[in-house]
Amino acid sequence: MSSILPARQARPYRHAADLPKEAWRALLQNEPAANVILPFAKKSLNSPRGGHSEQLWIVLYDDANNVEFVLSCTKGPLGNYPIFIVACKSSTQLAQEERRGRNLADSLLPLVLCLLKEVPPQRVFSVFSIAKVTEKFAEIFEAHTRQKYGIQALKNTYYDATFTFCTSETLKKSSGPIFCLPGSEDVVIGLRRADMSHLKELKAMCKAFSETSWPFILDDAGAELEARMLITNQQVWVHMVQKRDKNRRLRAWLLPPESRTTSWRFPRSSQQSTGGATAVRHDSYTAILQKKKRVVLYVGNSDALASARKVYHKVGFQGLDGPQGQQVKDVDRWLEIGFKGTTLGYW
Repeated sequence: MSSILPARQARPYRHAADLPKEAWRALLQNEPAANVILPFAKKSLNSPRGGHSEQLWIVLYDDANNVEFVLSCTKGPLGNYPIFIVACKSSTQLAQEERRGRNLADSLLPLVLCLLKEVPPQRVFSVFSIAKVTEKFAEIFEAHTRQKYGIQALKNTYYDATFTFCTSETLKKSSGPIFCLPGSEDVVIGLRRADMSHLKELKAMCKAFSETSWPFILDDAGAELEARMLITNQQVWVHMVQKRDKNRRLRAWLLPPESRTTSWRFPRSSQQSTGGATAVRHDSYTAILQKKKRVVLYVGNSDALASARKVYHKVGFQGLDGPQGQQVKDVDRWLEIGFKGTTLGYW
């Protein structure tokens, strides 16, 4: 009699409190990469029950009953989030398993089928995960929805980024003054959380930043709502630099690591090209790393963001300066692929 191996199982959960202990353990053990799912899941633990929940998590177990992937299909204040998938293994480990004959498609197919049972296919407007997972998920999802619903994976990615990190060990020592302005080194520098007095400027920056993040463009109301939420949740820092001789104040904004918008935002100013950006980041990350083990973020891989990658490398973020294809532990390429024929959300 031939033996039959147990199949992979995808199990859906409509409330964060119902997620099993092994799913939480898997997310916490992969906490840096799980920042697309974990913070929202924690906040949802005390959300009310009853009625049809718009929140969904799917846990995929491998044939040894270990958690292999955690998928989220959730809704935030500004609309539906993309499909986020956290792999419990790095892209390097997944590649090694594929070379040993373990097919990634065999793991992702149950996720796709379970997702299609739980939500309309038009809800899945994009997927964001490590590159191998995103590409394979998009291929399988299109294969199961194109003929019946006309859904197609877009050729041009919504987002192509390097997931990188900085720790107190990798943070490079600042050389010279913390911030240097041409023509004057007489400055006053302050770093603190933003408050409602910064709402107007932060709203403008949220809107301007969204315009660089097609197709997730905010109108005025959406930009103000996002700015208010960031301030209320204490998720944004303001770095002020005041020149004594000109009585002029410049601001840079640091947004939280748990969202795609982890980024510095400078007002339109010549300071973007003075080298001050590196020093400002260094100062702020030094303060953050006094309380946190590491700072993680996504840095876009486009040519237009080459200067940003250079700045983050100078600060101490890893895997941003090596030859293409060079592997650095805990650094991965992440992709967001969108789907034609779906209803766009926001993140």
